[in-house]
Amino acid sequence: MAELSQKQLNEGLKFIVGKWQIDYLVNTWSANLDHLPASQFKSNEGKDLSQISWEFFEDHTMKMRNDATGDEETCTWTQTSDSKFRYDGKWFGLIQNETVLSNIQNLEKDMDGGLVFSMMFVIRLKKTAEGEVHIVEEPKEKDIGEIEPTADDLKKKDIVGRWAVYKSFASVGGQLGQFTRAEAEGDLEKRKAAGEFADDERRYEHAREGLSAFGTVFEFTDDYKVKTYSPIPPGVSQAEIDEAVASGDVKLVDGMIYAGEDKKWKYVKGEYWYDTEEHREICGEVKSSWDKITPDSEGHMQFTMFVLEKKK
Repeated sequence: MAELSQKQLNEGLKFIVGKWQIDYLVNTWSANLDHLPASQFKSNEGKDLSQISWEFFEDHTMKMRNDATGDEETCTWTQTSDSKFRYDGKWFGLIQNETVLSNIQNLEKDMDGGLVFSMMFVIRLKKTAEGEVHIVEEPKEKDIGEIEPTADDLKKKDIVGRWAVYKSFASVGGQLGQFTRAEAEGDLEKRKAAGEFADDERRYEHAREGLSAFGTVFEFTDDYKVKTYSPIPPGVSQAEIDEAVASGDVKLVDGMIYAGEDKKWKYVKGEYWYDTEEHREICGEVKSSWDKITPDSEGHMQFTMFVLEKKK
């Protein structure tokens, strides 16, 4: 069984602690899965079980009560998964078959916030009273963006400089992955020679234009900025370039387009990081916009969708 996180355990506590009673039964043998009233919940001997209640406590104890007879027993419970729980109650000695007893000691959350277990019928429980839960939440880990570099961190500048694209995402041999320009271009020309673009030359030209991503250069500056330089698209005239520069839309740096939209990088927690500035959210929880940068010992560096190599 996989170990549950503290968050899962906290959510399990808040869900189950309290008093639960029988809501209804589901006849799994009926064509329409008929819902039966709790009053039909009886033992094989006809004893009324509809008045049984389950009260779960934060300390993982649980009391079973049969209000019809006054019987009561105390046992323990545990959470076994995101949606499953188990307790070791003996059902006041009413259940003699150990297999049946073991089966009904398992409870599972349903889609509507109830608990269900199987005992001839499927029995659904509803929470009728909330219990007392005192949860000390684990301190939330700081986002990378909130961590200030130490004096030693500020000395880490191995990535400062300009980096060219060594590999980019491309389709080669029908497989999508990270490939060098030579691999991507060679595959494209092979497909052209095989006649793949015979009826659509524009599609071939579009694929060649896509290779321009390999010409992108990233500069990691000494003052913790990331600058991006893009090659001038093929077919753009000098007049168009001059007009764009004059309008202030772009700048030219060493013959490449520089849009001026710098991002940030830093070194903290023993790693290099880059702020994508993307808004990320999973199930309503906002996630960090910072991604790890991973230089390797061979002079390459994983950065966003690229593998980069340092320019000489």
